[in-house]
Amino acid sequence: MAYRAYFDIPIDTVMKPRGSSPYLLDRLIEELQNAANIKLSLFLYNNLYLHEKLEQLSAQGCSVHIYSIPLNGYSKQTVNIYNPETSARGASSKFDYAKGIYKRIEDGNFPKISLRLFPHTYQWYKQHYSRGKEAYSLHNKSILIELRDGSTKCISLSSNLAYADPPHSDNLLVIENEPNTAAMFKTYFGLLEKHSLSLAEYKDFSGTKCDSEYLVEPTALEADEYQGCYYSAPFIAYGGRGSNHFVQDQIIAFIQSAKRRVYLCAQHFMDIDPFDKAAKSIVTALGELAGRDPSVEIKALKQTRADNQAQGKRTHLTEAYLKRWSNVEQRFWSPIIHDKFIIVDDKIIVMTANITPTQFAWRYPHKMQYAANIQDNRMQNCFSEINSFHFIEDAELTGQYEAHFQTLWGKANTV
Repeated sequence: MAYRAYFDIPIDTVMKPRGSSPYLLDRLIEELQNAANIKLSLFLYNNLYLHEKLEQLSAQGCSVHIYSIPLNGYSKQTVNIYNPETSARGASSKFDYAKGIYKRIEDGNFPKISLRLFPHTYQWYKQHYSRGKEAYSLHNKSILIELRDGSTKCISLSSNLAYADPPHSDNLLVIENEPNTAAMFKTYFGLLEKHSLSLAEYKDFSGTKCDSEYLVEPTALEADEYQGCYYSAPFIAYGGRGSNHFVQDQIIAFIQSAKRRVYLCAQHFMDIDPFDKAAKSIVTALGELAGRDPSVEIKALKQTRADNQAQGKRTHLTEAYLKRWSNVEQRFWSPIIHDKFIIVDDKIIVMTANITPTQFAWRYPHKMQYAANIQDNRMQNCFSEINSFHFIEDAELTGQYEAHFQTLWGKANTV
């Protein structure tokens, strides 16, 4: 078993032609070498440079299976992209890049490459349906690589690697030949294959239905079979419990085990007063720890403040709540912070999830109402976002993430 981690902190906020993190993209491409089979679950799949590399691998005999969201989830906003190698500037959108790649796959010139879409949406309250503005459940960035020698790599990224995405601080975690992680990744991709649609199937589905009508039922898994690696998803339950509720309990227990320190890094951090009253609160868990043991050093680092997000009230409440304790420090760095991890003593959780009022919500069946044109659609569905969570006890790996955290902390502003 081996861990490798790579980190990126941008020196500017200029959008580049190779996506939001060219450095992590290069590291990922290096990790893909000698692959016999690659499965990618990517929130956004519109990086042409990555796709061309996958085409090259497929031409050498590698099977490539891509899972992402429908084009309705890509922004059509035009952005300016600067190429530092040629000093050229161009304008395009996330949608345009994705549309070109989806068409390229559909043309079938590389038969060992497939693309399947997961059109499941998530909204806790009533939503007016509007194509191009969908909130899709698939948020993780996970890659399963089976090498020619039979070994496996499981990769999680915080970066979307997306064209027309701004640069952020991000990390890429590689886990080699760890049985529980490999088992969880294989189970996840098996369920994602089952619940996703080919391009042709999605075309038929969307011809008569809205994506909000795509229904999913959860599959019960035994958590003990995947000790230390979990997914939250609308198609996963653990031991009869919603996957998000189960994972949140694991995170809270992890935090409450702290003897010396808790360093939390997330783009969004404000799950106080969650929408789902069956969910708990990581913010509250930190406060309880701070009050119970004033010797524990607690640092919370994030990107967003109350004035630049929809759930600004909860962000304000979170900041005020944590200021009650002298052993809690809060900082922010906007618009840079995009990493998602929690350090507890010499252990770490590396995840793709933010800490929001909906992230740890999970309900099945959940009554949902969508307004599509003049018609109201009511249905029972499963509410959940898809994310990955790695609970790791490795002092060396934790030290690498701590060094990254301290660099970000030193550049951030006090709340």
